[in-house]
Amino acid sequence: MDAGDVDLLMEVQYDFPLAERPYEVVGERMGVDEGWVIERLRELVKAGILKRIGAILNYRSRGLEAALVGMAAPEGMIEEVAAAVNRDPQVSHNFQRDYRPYNLWFVTKANSREELEAKVAAVAKRYGLDYVILYSLRSYKVDVRFDLRRGISWTKGELLPENPPSLSSLGIPMAFFSKVRSLPLAPEPFKEAAEALGLAVPEALEKMRELIRLGVLRDLHGTIDGEAVGFRENAMVVLREPVCEEAARLNITTHVVLRNTVPGKWQYPCYFMVHGVSRQVLEDYIQDAVRKLGVSEYRVLYSVRDFLGGREMGRRVEKVAE
Repeated sequence: MDAGDVDLLMEVQYDFPLAERPYEVVGERMGVDEGWVIERLRELVKAGILKRIGAILNYRSRGLEAALVGMAAPEGMIEEVAAAVNRDPQVSHNFQRDYRPYNLWFVTKANSREELEAKVAAVAKRYGLDYVILYSLRSYKVDVRFDLRRGISWTKGELLPENPPSLSSLGIPMAFFSKVRSLPLAPEPFKEAAEALGLAVPEALEKMRELIRLGVLRDLHGTIDGEAVGFRENAMVVLREPVCEEAARLNITTHVVLRNTVPGKWQYPCYFMVHGVSRQVLEDYIQDAVRKLGVSEYRVLYSVRDFLGGREMGRRVEKVAE
């Protein structure tokens, strides 16, 4: 990427405008025309760098339960277990991490805790594995952005609302949420979303601002592939003290969630994720973070392999076959 690409990706990550012609606004800020912005973003999509520009629906508004699962998989069968886990369409992350006994970590969702526990137990029973289920008691932050100049994940340090309203109480069609998840790279990208609401674009944009404020939608911005731009390391930092709110206010943290502990198995109720261009960069920022948080006990679980994305950390590998 050249300097123009970096500037463009930083704009769409950190300050994407909720405007009728957002790419025109971005171009005005950068001193280029709307056509250049759209065409260059299309090229970045083709290059596998830009995933999408859009907003994600908060799973809590859908009434779902979510959990981080740690599973103790023998090294010789970890690929087979990971493939079995990935058959669950609700799995959104699946990493091997450098921790024992639980070395396979994945996030899944379900309509109830009973349903979630049953599907995790089915995989564990098939292979005779120990595991822990760590429910999301409160999500303080879910916001993945990459500072292409600092070489570290960098967010706005804002907290998610604790109790977003349910979709059933809002009366908004699901078609709207599918339209805003990935906006078209076209001069007026909000037209289809507005049509799904039966509103003019300015009124639809006001509705989106309200949904973001309520926590139903996560802030609309550009999502980039960290690995593709050199962010080859990520770490899950688990904290003995429940200082999640303070951790969420740190700019480097991307996911900050309060979870249950499991007596005798797991004693860390709070965790945060951080991403960087190298392990040294991560270690420097993590040490500074835990100093600011004043925690007495923590662990850093580095990712070794991304089974859902098909990558080892630091280099691409073939996707694990199901």
